[in-house]
Amino acid sequence: MLKLGVKSSYHPEQLYDRLTYKPDIIELHLVADDLFGEKRKQLEATISMLKSQECEVYLHHPSKYNGRFLDIIHEQREDYLFYHLSTRILADICATHSIKCVIHPHYSRSNTSAINKGNRDKMVHEISRILTYGNDSFLWENSIVGLFTAENPYWFEDFIQPLGLPLTYDISHAFISFKGNNQLLLEQIKKLAAYIQYFHVVDSKGQKHDGLPLGTGHIQWKPIIPYLMSRPYIYEITLKDQTNAIEMVQSHTYLSCLSNQ
Repeated sequence: MLKLGVKSSYHPEQLYDRLTYKPDIIELHLVADDLFGEKRKQLEATISMLKSQECEVYLHHPSKYNGRFLDIIHEQREDYLFYHLSTRILADICATHSIKCVIHPHYSRSNTSAINKGNRDKMVHEISRILTYGNDSFLWENSIVGLFTAENPYWFEDFIQPLGLPLTYDISHAFISFKGNNQLLLEQIKKLAAYIQYFHVVDSKGQKHDGLPLGTGHIQWKPIIPYLMSRPYIYEITLKDQTNAIEMVQSHTYLSCLSNQ
């Protein structure tokens, strides 16, 4: 059965809106400050509240630190140190609440994600370090361009298989990496099926990061539905209003109707 999964911050104006739709899954997208002091206490209280309502909870590692996109092999030492500090904290939170956290080794706008042997060896080393903090805590998400993406022909052989990495597979990111090729997208989902534990479901026209509602882009969803039936996922749609999840709910309606055809 298809489930309703939505993304949100844990701040009340977004969270209360999401809860009106009675979602099965909520992914809480975090910012750096959420991991410290009173905000961490509030975050953990929110996780407990959601779990008490039988809502499955996932966290998303902060994407930025001091306005800069994070990268596991940052050249700036303070960003590098924050990456490791934040993952230690999140591993602890995940262990406490028996949940998992989505993490990016790099983003498309990181400056160290070029596909070469030097970066590959650094990334293997750094991912291996993070795994020692909480091997069962993190789900590693693909970006659009660079090392940890479908664009890299050795992504599986260099990282996923040797490190045994559980994945968050962002369908639109991969579709854009494949420049809008649905056949390559489906072939990779089949290849990675044993490693994909969680999906980000969002449509795209295959040219750039556009975050479209399902049915408004070029992704062929029908053959992907069987994989979504057996794994948790959220609709990671770009919303017109962050306090209104209607585009995510409409995407769920579209997918549900398609699954019944």
